[in-house]
Amino acid sequence: MFCLLNADEMTKMDEVQSTFWREWKFKLEEKRRVAERSRELEKIIPGVETGRFLSGDLDYIKSAIFSLIESVKLEKKHIIRDVLKLVDAYGLNHTEVF
Repeated sequence: MFCLLNADEMTKMDEVQSTFWREWKFKLEEKRRVAERSRELEKIIPGVETGRFLSGDLDYIKSAIFSLIESVKLEKKHIIRDVLKLVDAYGLNHTEVF
């Protein structure tokens, strides 16, 4: 059974559908942005709990960033130590290298 709609009802139906698809597209784009930000965070801080980070949990954010800084400091020390070994092994001047 078909129901005939008048022009006002058709206009209202078009508006409802338009609003639905606009909101659906907005939500989809927001999910895409969150996924992109999550990937970026994971790339910078492997193993980060992106949900807590993106929710604005300041204690967690501080903890994750300070942990990252400490790991970089340790890594940097190892790298510098290795570079100094190379500098010594190949007879380069420390002040010229650093």
